[in-house]
Amino acid sequence: MMRWLDKLNLQPHERRWLLVGMVILTAVINYWLVWPYFAEWKGIAADMEKMTVNQSKYLAEIGKKASYETQLKNLQQAGAEVLQEEQANRLQATIQSKAAEFGVTVGNIRPIAVAARGGVVTNAFFDEQQMSVEVFAGEPELINFLHALGVGDSLIRVKDISRLRLDQSQTRLQTTLTIVASFQKKSKPAPTPAKPSRPGAVQPKGPSPTNAAALPSKK
Repeated sequence: MMRWLDKLNLQPHERRWLLVGMVILTAVINYWLVWPYFAEWKGIAADMEKMTVNQSKYLAEIGKKASYETQLKNLQQAGAEVLQEEQANRLQATIQSKAAEFGVTVGNIRPIAVAARGGVVTNAFFDEQQMSVEVFAGEPELINFLHALGVGDSLIRVKDISRLRLDQSQTRLQTTLTIVASFQKKSKPAPTPAKPSRPGAVQPKGPSPTNAAALPSKK
């Protein structure tokens, strides 16, 4: 750099002003083009940390593949199968029982027809039953009721909460719930395979032949 300054034939004080100007220009360029991106480093670091956490979760789930396959086989072989016509009654009885337990008043309750998506069955092992349930409850009672429906190994879950509002008394909540339950399908017995027959074989008629051969009579 000094050689470049020597070529300009500048006086010492001119060189100092030139250097000061270059330093100021460099600071301005950094201020406008470099420093604004320093604030994005925290976001990038947070995204990298989130990706690391998600990667750990995904690897942990992949490691549970054998356990999930075992659970799937157990579900397929479980004996607690419910007939199709009893599923809606069982779900309705469960809803009413939980509602009475937690002080929730059940109004209109009706089943919802579940249509296959695009004519294709999406679950080969479970049937779904859906219920539209109108409920009246205080805030704590409603929260406890919703929690109790899906607690533990229950296959009942709340799919949708719509039209949440105050009832006519303005003291309780009123809402319509869409509740879904999954029931294991009834397995069909495997057909007994027919015994193959040899092509062209003819079954003999009459009494079965003996191994004794006819001997010629002596005269």
